[in-house]
Amino acid sequence: MINALRNYFGETRGRTSVTTAKALCNKVVYCGVRAALKPPAEGWVHSRWHWFGFPFSLQKQILWSRPLRAWFRPLDNSAIEGMLHLPNYEPVEWVTPEPCQVFLDIGAYVGWYAIQAARAVGPSGQVVAIEPDPRNRLQLENNINLNGITNATIVPLAAWSHSGKVRWQGDSAEPVWHKIDESSGIGTVDAGTGGGLVARCALKRVDWIKLDVEGAEVEVLKGATQSIQRFHPALFIEVHGTLHALEAFLTQFGYSIDKTTFGGITANHGHMLATVK
Repeated sequence: MINALRNYFGETRGRTSVTTAKALCNKVVYCGVRAALKPPAEGWVHSRWHWFGFPFSLQKQILWSRPLRAWFRPLDNSAIEGMLHLPNYEPVEWVTPEPCQVFLDIGAYVGWYAIQAARAVGPSGQVVAIEPDPRNRLQLENNINLNGITNATIVPLAAWSHSGKVRWQGDSAEPVWHKIDESSGIGTVDAGTGGGLVARCALKRVDWIKLDVEGAEVEVLKGATQSIQRFHPALFIEVHGTLHALEAFLTQFGYSIDKTTFGGITANHGHMLATVK
């Protein structure tokens, strides 16, 4: 019990004593709220009473991610949840880049994998982080800079099967869900292909591709076909009902699916790791 309380109250801290005090106060209040109220229909994390935002907002504060061992500055509560608890949702331990390697982070969001990979590949390696959403990208830039990462390049594009403008669904309150939506997107963003990105950044190798693009997995891989054929990178992919299509696409290039895990947000949502043997 004592260890559980210690972990609960010590899971993050602020860069200043004031921010740390706010987080601890929020946690104490949250314990009381949960004891007194019934769980809200939207769940505690998304409720107004969650400790991320009540009674003090932790948005725009510099916080510590204990599992990532990194500082981050969130602009929304989803970013706080992701940076503090991502290992609870994703098999982050599957991603194992090594020194001197090149890591493409497509759909970098606010930077968990970009930071993890940049440290792993070291000064002789390189991370290229692709993030089209302006709000997510601002957080990504902040988090990269906060942690003194110098071997990561941020590219303000969406990855797709072709270059040019694509329709974008980016009007929700939580940018973590923003995505390309060619059928009903109400905005547009600039898109590029994986192959074009490799040429643009003059990459001589690609060892890893991490893909989190909210259902556009196959379209993005189509745009990276040349790089996949040439470099055979390990592929860590968040899957949104596209497992069979991904397997069919990758088999032609000699890939096999090494690991999968499902049952996250929906039964068809999960992650896969694919490599060429």
